[in-house]
Amino acid sequence: MSRILSNFFLTLGLCCIGSGAFAQQVPDKKGYVGAEYSWVKFKDETSIASILVSAVGGSASSTQDTGISIGRFFGGYSFTENIGAEVGYVVSGTANATFSGTASNGTSYSGTASYKLSGLDYSALVRPSKSSGLNGLFFKLGGHSLSGTNTVTLTTGSGSGAASSTVSGSGTLYGLGYDANISRDTSLRLGYTVYNRVAGVSGSDANVLSVGVAFRF
Repeated sequence: MSRILSNFFLTLGLCCIGSGAFAQQVPDKKGYVGAEYSWVKFKDETSIASILVSAVGGSASSTQDTGISIGRFFGGYSFTENIGAEVGYVVSGTANATFSGTASNGTSYSGTASYKLSGLDYSALVRPSKSSGLNGLFFKLGGHSLSGTNTVTLTTGSGSGAASSTVSGSGTLYGLGYDANISRDTSLRLGYTVYNRVAGVSGSDANVLSVGVAFRF
């Protein structure tokens, strides 16, 4: 996490030096909408092959993605220069895996697995006063309600089949970011958010470093 934060502040610093963003003030328009993108590396990279061997014995091999892309569409409102609220819709790409093996009873098998994530988040945003010259900086605290869908296909000598399951749940989030003005109505956003208990699963936290754009109205 410390390395991610270091990279975030380095990027933020370069943007500010190059554009004078620290000297900019967020305009008086209260509402905004936007979109941001991130790629999240999986914390648990235990291979599917090792899970299969533990379950059915024998031997197995697998290839799998090590992370997942995430898009977020958001909208918010600034009640004062210091306090605002924001909601977002989160949708991921698909993380895929393929596997094959032979169980301890001699049965050969192969298959695929995929995972997708979607849901909502909400947060309160706190900003320094405009007089500080740092009104583009924000801290946020809130929660989320996300669903993760797993789909597995399996082929053996006796046939094939597919199964899908969805796990849903809520958790908390916190983070920080910076809105650097590009024009009166548009800003570039850099953000870092920690989602606790993704899809309600204990220990499934996600550290999300994102880049995006916001449009004020």
